[in-house]
Amino acid sequence: MDDLSEFVDQVPLLDHHCHFLIDGKVPNRDDRLAQVSTEADKDYPLADTKNRLAYHGFLALAKEFALDANNPLAAMNDPGYATYNHRIFGHFHFKELLIDTGFVPDDPILDLDQTAELVGIPVKAIYRLETHAEDFMLEHDNFAAWWQAFSNDVKQAKAHGFVGFKSIAAYRVGLHLEPVNVIEAAAGFDTWKHSGEKRLTSKPLIDYMLYHVAPLIIAQDMPLQFHVGYGDADTDMYLGNPLLMRDYLKAFTKKGLKVVLLHCYPYHREAGYLASVFPNLYFDISLLDNLGPSGASRVFNEAVELAPYTRILFASDASTYPEMYGLAARQFKQALVAHFSQLPFVDLAQKKAWINAICWQTSAKLYHQERELRV
Repeated sequence: MDDLSEFVDQVPLLDHHCHFLIDGKVPNRDDRLAQVSTEADKDYPLADTKNRLAYHGFLALAKEFALDANNPLAAMNDPGYATYNHRIFGHFHFKELLIDTGFVPDDPILDLDQTAELVGIPVKAIYRLETHAEDFMLEHDNFAAWWQAFSNDVKQAKAHGFVGFKSIAAYRVGLHLEPVNVIEAAAGFDTWKHSGEKRLTSKPLIDYMLYHVAPLIIAQDMPLQFHVGYGDADTDMYLGNPLLMRDYLKAFTKKGLKVVLLHCYPYHREAGYLASVFPNLYFDISLLDNLGPSGASRVFNEAVELAPYTRILFASDASTYPEMYGLAARQFKQALVAHFSQLPFVDLAQKKAWINAICWQTSAKLYHQERELRV
C-alpha cells in the first residue's frame, strides 16, 4: 500500500448525513438488506433488486465482518449486534454520525444514546423542518399560532441539542423557492389544516417557511441541508435540480446561511458549480457511493471539476444496517485514492490536507463538532 492509499485507509470519517439503524433481532435480514439497497418502493420486485450491485456490495461486507461465517445474514442479539457494528464502523474509521431524525425505517433504534453505544461513536441529531412543522400543525388551528410555535421551536433547536437543519422541499414542492407573503402562507395553512392530511405539500407554505426560518438558522450559526436529486420513487427529480435554488442562495448565503446540498446525483456537477460561486455552500454525493457503487469514482471526479475541495463533504445517507454505511465509506475512500493519485502536480501534503477536509474537518467546523473530532 502506497503512502496515499494508507493515509486514506486510516483517515477519520464524520458522516454528516445519515439515518437510524434498526434492531438486530429483526428476522429476514437478507430481504431487509436488499430493500435498503434501493430507493424503489416496496412493491418493486425484490428479485430484481437482488441483481443490483449495491445489494452484492452489502453482502460482501456482511460476509467480511460476520460474527458467524457460516450464516452472515442471521439476525443478531445483543451484545453480538453491537460487536458487529463496532467492527464495521471501526474498520472504516467512522468518528461521528449526524442523524436526520425525520426518516424512520421499520423497527428503528430511536434512542440516540443507544445508537451511540451500538456503533461505538458519538451520535447527534439533525432537525428536519417539514417533520416538525407537521407535528405543530396537529396542535394548532390557525396559521399565526402554528407559526409562532414552530418558529420558536426552530429558535431553540441548538439549545435542544440539534446540530443542523434539513429540508425535503425537493420531495414536496421542488427547489424553485420563492418569497411568499403572509396572506398566501396563511391560505396555504388553512387548506392544509382542513385537508385531513398531515403531510405538508403546500408550496406557498413551504416557501414561506424556508424564507423565514433562514434568519433564525443564521442566528444560531447552524447549517441547513437540502435534499437534492436522487431519492425515493415519489420524488420528481426534474424539480430537484439545485440550479433552481439560485434566488434563494443569492438571498441568504451572503448573509451567512450555510447551505448543504445532499446527494446531488445526477446534479452533482451543478452542485459543484454552485459551490464554486456561492459562499457558504457545501455539498456531498451521499447515497450514490453505496447505492450506485460502480459510479462513485466517476461521480466524485465530476463533482469536483469546479468545486473547492473544502466544499465537498463525506456522507453516507445510510440507514437500517451497518453494511450501508460501510459500503459508502469503502467506495468513497476508493474514489479519493483514484482521484488524488491522478494529480502529479499536487504534492502529497496538500493532497492529505484536502482529504482531511473532505472526510471530517470541514464538517466538524460546519456543525461545530471539533471537540468530538479530536484526532
